[in-house]
Amino acid sequence: MGKQTLRITIVLGMLVTLLGGTGIFATFSDRATAGDNSVTTGERAKAADLKIAAVDPSEQPAGATLCVPATTTWSDDTTTAQFTAGSIQPGDHLQPAYLCLLNAGTGPLSVNASVLDVVDADIDCTGDESAAGDTTCGVDQTTLQPQDGELSPLLVIAMTAFDCSDPGTTFGPGTEHALSQYGAQPIQFTAAATGFVLAPNSVACLRLQATYPTPTEEEAQIAQTDRVTWKFAFDATAQ
Repeated sequence: MGKQTLRITIVLGMLVTLLGGTGIFATFSDRATAGDNSVTTGERAKAADLKIAAVDPSEQPAGATLCVPATTTWSDDTTTAQFTAGSIQPGDHLQPAYLCLLNAGTGPLSVNASVLDVVDADIDCTGDESAAGDTTCGVDQTTLQPQDGELSPLLVIAMTAFDCSDPGTTFGPGTEHALSQYGAQPIQFTAAATGFVLAPNSVACLRLQATYPTPTEEEAQIAQTDRVTWKFAFDATAQ
């Protein structure tokens, strides 16, 4: 190859390199685009949403199913008292009370029962109450307020689940504890062999019974003219 030919080859190589850098040899391309997409999640109920309703089976039509979700008035809390009684004596059984619980959430719920705001009050000092050893008998003469009573450890509360379509049925042994035990810690309510678990949109119907069982005479003397007040609470945890 002559010098002239070599010079031409070098010049052509440089020219190709320069032209390549300017994009003349770039790949031809194009792009097509679609419209903007949008996906939004819908509103969803809380995972744990427990509702309550007080009910009296005697006020319902014969054979009616209690606490049908769509027709029952449900609330987060009820102000209806389950038990109001005076002058009870050892061995007395109070009339049963009935509550319904609805799982209005999206997940199955495990439910515990407890009591809140338990107040034992000794409202009078009668009979052999003082002689039996009650050192907080009756009203404090300085504050003019009732002193501490002794009834909650003696009053027994039983809770049992039943078929909402048949108040005479029961599921499992339920629970039975002194009122003071419910106040000390939540009670796992084993309404059935698998435990008290509510599926979404399902209802549990509960029968509550209060009994003042026969204590010793000394206990009965100490607990006379005492009053205990409380309210039931049901705590649900999503599974």
